[in-house]
Amino acid sequence: MKHRLIIGCICSVLFFACKKDEKIGPPAPVAHDYQLPQGNASAAANDRIQQLYDTYGSYFLYVFTQKDFVWVPSTGGAFSKIDTAVLGKPEYVMDMLNFLDDIWLKFLPDSFKKAQGIPYRVLLADTIKTYRGPGYPPGMEYLYSDYKVIDKAICFAGMNDSLRKMTPADKVKRKNIFTGAIWNYYLQNKIIEIPAAFYKLTDYVTTPATPNTPANLEAFRQRGFLPASYSTFNGAAQEWYYGTFSWGTAQSSDAGAYLFHLTTRTDAQMEPFLKYPLIKQKFDFLVTYFKSKYNIDVRAIANATY
Repeated sequence: MKHRLIIGCICSVLFFACKKDEKIGPPAPVAHDYQLPQGNASAAANDRIQQLYDTYGSYFLYVFTQKDFVWVPSTGGAFSKIDTAVLGKPEYVMDMLNFLDDIWLKFLPDSFKKAQGIPYRVLLADTIKTYRGPGYPPGMEYLYSDYKVIDKAICFAGMNDSLRKMTPADKVKRKNIFTGAIWNYYLQNKIIEIPAAFYKLTDYVTTPATPNTPANLEAFRQRGFLPASYSTFNGAAQEWYYGTFSWGTAQSSDAGAYLFHLTTRTDAQMEPFLKYPLIKQKFDFLVTYFKSKYNIDVRAIANATY
């Protein structure tokens, strides 16, 4: 009886489903997140932005809202800080596109660019500024940044007449700043990975002495560790290890330091470090890895001149 009832229900459903001879309408169009072209940039610039979207699915936006940029106030009541992007003039859009191609996109194969090598949104701004809070003298109320990473987007500042005034040295300096942000973005979003074989080359168990003396620094290098970055003020190396607390993230800090040097330090700048056998082994390993895995020549990025 139960089986007959179930079969009867199924037949009824099929009967009514077949009886309804309703035509299926056309699929509803999927709305785009942004309408291209955006604004009053040159036709060539707007066409290039359209081509970038059509080819890679990434929006290069020079007209966007604060909501697109995503401001995040920090805690602290009246002393909260807000990041704000100031839009650039459309006349500089092509200059900015050319600059980003020259220092970034031209080094990446199409397969990588299509596999999230270009963020979904690339925001082009004149300025990124952070309000410092009340009490600062006129002209000092804001701090300024070269870029801001926002989830699956990167905002680049500098879309202004500075692009047309840059010396070759200025261009290299800004290239390195942007390159550091881009490759950290890749690493944090797992668009690239550091293979397990890299970490097997290093002892992350035995805590080193803090490299604050010549002898300790020499021992630190002998163990295969590079500085994390260099100061923009005096060019001095900034070590990522400064005591036992920082040793808790030794693997990620080590990988980040190598990524920084691979993509921003020239062969001449690397020469003093590559005299250490373990640093050279790890460095060469990653150069080969990025070439074979992603078809990216990281040393071409670091050695680029203008």
